[in-house]
Amino acid sequence: MKKLNKNKNVNQKNNILITLIYKNTACSVSYFGARVIIKLCFIILIGLLLFIVFIKRNKNLLFLNELNEKYRHYKNLITLNESKSYISKQKNKINSKDIDHIKNKFFFFEKNQDELDYCNNYGIFIHEYYDGRAEKTDGYTDGNIGDYIQNLAALQYLPKNCKPYFIDRDAVRYYYGPKVKLIMNSWHRIYQPNKYVSSQITPIFISYHIDNDKTLPSMYIEDLKKYSPIGCRDKKTRDQLIKYGVKAYFSSCLTTTLDIDYSVKQNERTNEIYFVDYKIGDYPIADKFLLSLKAYNLSESINLTHHYPLQTTNHLERFKLAKSLLNKYAKAKLVITTRIHAALPSLALHTPVILINTKYDKRFPGLYDLLNTIGINIEKKFEIKINIDNQGLVYNSNDYLKYANKLKDILKNF
Repeated sequence: MKKLNKNKNVNQKNNILITLIYKNTACSVSYFGARVIIKLCFIILIGLLLFIVFIKRNKNLLFLNELNEKYRHYKNLITLNESKSYISKQKNKINSKDIDHIKNKFFFFEKNQDELDYCNNYGIFIHEYYDGRAEKTDGYTDGNIGDYIQNLAALQYLPKNCKPYFIDRDAVRYYYGPKVKLIMNSWHRIYQPNKYVSSQITPIFISYHIDNDKTLPSMYIEDLKKYSPIGCRDKKTRDQLIKYGVKAYFSSCLTTTLDIDYSVKQNERTNEIYFVDYKIGDYPIADKFLLSLKAYNLSESINLTHHYPLQTTNHLERFKLAKSLLNKYAKAKLVITTRIHAALPSLALHTPVILINTKYDKRFPGLYDLLNTIGINIEKKFEIKINIDNQGLVYNSNDYLKYANKLKDILKNF
């Protein structure tokens, strides 16, 4: 009996010991797990704080890195001496790491622009064709000189001999130069660099086209409301903005006012016929009509293009090319083109012009009605709409004048 009790006591002691060992082990495991979790949370918290600080200090870094390759040929451009003093005054407002980038990329002049007198309160668009849609791309290899023809139209309203700041149309958000006035006439795609206009720019939205078909950023809509009413180059843009609650109207295109600086006297006209980015054979259904115009010898026509090489031209060369084309259009007997910015300038310069559109173009609603046209209309049907006089000569409608005159009135005191 004693032996049995003794064994029982031993078993009880062993059970107590096992229980104590188990409890201590459990406590150790629990303590060790808690320490690991606390450390992990601390590391994650520190990492998050560092990430937030990094983003705040480098808020433009991702975009600037992405654009670095796009703007590589800006290295041949220089800033004005005034920009250095301006930046020195802005160091508290601009991150010092961005100053060199800002100086070289976002406001500048070219060396051979010295023949113009500097005036520090105007800007004019230039184009580097960063479209914001591709994460990595080498960019476009050629450009559309029609963009610079639009810029020449805006330049007419600046003081004569004014040297405006060149501002990239696709980076208006990142202009950090002195305060300037800027006519916002152009084709625009609203993406990261264009979500709003820089506070250094006082814009006037006229002859404005938005390419986006999808939702526009609310930030940009609020900006547009601030500068409304918005003059829209086409009725599609007008209707789109009205849908967002922005006051907007159809203004037509500013190139319809190019007669201010580029019109010629009637005795300066030639017998030249220009095909601009079109040639016989491109669109047989249109060719049939064109060849029926017996008053014109189309076999002696001259081919022109609005394409130009991006990598081998600077901005001044592009402006000069645009001017040379306008001088040709002003003196021509007839212009036949697929380019809206060959057609509308010809209209302004009183040169008979035919626009050929092989497919429906969302830029045309409103503008289509002002021109002689062959091709697909806004109802997506083939149509020939040409004014021809008794001698078989093409002539333009004057319907554009009511819009062109209003544009001149709006900008005469710009």
